[in-house]
Amino acid sequence: MTEFIESFATQQLLPPWIARGALTWGFAIRMNRCRIRDYLDRYFNGGYPDEAPFYYAPLDGPQFGLLGVAYFPNVASQNLQTASRLGPGETSWDHLSHNEAYLTFPVLRYALSKDNLVTDPVLVWVEPFVFSDNDSVVFSSREIWGSDMYLASMVRQPGLAAHQLHFDMGMIGIKKFSPRSISELLAVLHIRTRGDSEASLEDILKKNSDLDGFVKILGGSGAFAGTKPKGVSPSPYPSGVELNNLKQFRDCYDMGAAIYRGIVASKSTHTEVDNIVVFDPSKVEIAFMWSDSIAELLTELLDVERPTDPGPPSDHFEAAQRTRRLQAKYPNGVPTPPDAFRLPLPTTPNDMDWDMDRVVLKAEFGFSFSSNVHFEVLSTIHTYGLTSA
Repeated sequence: MTEFIESFATQQLLPPWIARGALTWGFAIRMNRCRIRDYLDRYFNGGYPDEAPFYYAPLDGPQFGLLGVAYFPNVASQNLQTASRLGPGETSWDHLSHNEAYLTFPVLRYALSKDNLVTDPVLVWVEPFVFSDNDSVVFSSREIWGSDMYLASMVRQPGLAAHQLHFDMGMIGIKKFSPRSISELLAVLHIRTRGDSEASLEDILKKNSDLDGFVKILGGSGAFAGTKPKGVSPSPYPSGVELNNLKQFRDCYDMGAAIYRGIVASKSTHTEVDNIVVFDPSKVEIAFMWSDSIAELLTELLDVERPTDPGPPSDHFEAAQRTRRLQAKYPNGVPTPPDAFRLPLPTTPNDMDWDMDRVVLKAEFGFSFSSNVHFEVLSTIHTYGLTSA
């Protein structure tokens, strides 16, 4: 990876870093093989202007992605260049906390010869989107090691049992593109767990055999490291802990082109894994709110052409009604608070605009656990353009 030229103001999350006492929630959602293949061909297998010495392909069998939420209460860089050497305590200036939401799915990366022969398949994860509510984390992820991370507002409902989750996320966007459209804080994602599973993991997998391979991969990828629940058998891809992402900087004069592209490999390792809980998937609510700002993402990744259900989730129905009353009172636009674009903004999820239809997704498997997370950037495994004629 090209070395990042740091300054005092950008030292907080130089990799590697460690997050202590992290809480992670994961939900398996079914995905479409053609959509996964299209995504890989568009972002990894195309020529920019040359092709990488790899070929990325979907796994065999049923396709699943992991929709994840994580809370990192104490994150600190372990890079020796940072000022952590001046104050390693948990309250030092270079320790921070943040929430994160992401979608990731496993694929096979093959070595590609000059004769277009593919060999040596390795399981890696790709991450089409990831959001954080901390601007330092977003800057570090985008500009230092190249993750395509976005800033969002996130609210986790307090007062629930430690492993339960009511998570709502919003971002600045536009409901409907038009010459008079305004940007506002739109609700994007709602996730809520409403009960643990009374069935064992073994019974869940017996009832849904499609999940078996994906749960094995989760076990081999460190999600249940050291304390695998009963029923998680060894993964056929024991090395599946690597994340590959396309690091790119767009040309300011041609947004369809990039002045730099490279494939960056990184790794997250979970230690001290504890408090593993499996949720009843029938009691998990997952809904993406439909707006023009996010419709393309939902269509290309989740294979939906339009909303599946009218209105917002029941938890936010009253908030949507309040928005409608305000819009009726101010037909030329609701007055915007001076700090409306300062994220993260809301103290409650109902500060977001929920007056939209939604795409409801089925969680086929859900779990949570606590751990310490060690993150490191391994290398830039390919830089496009260096070998082109």
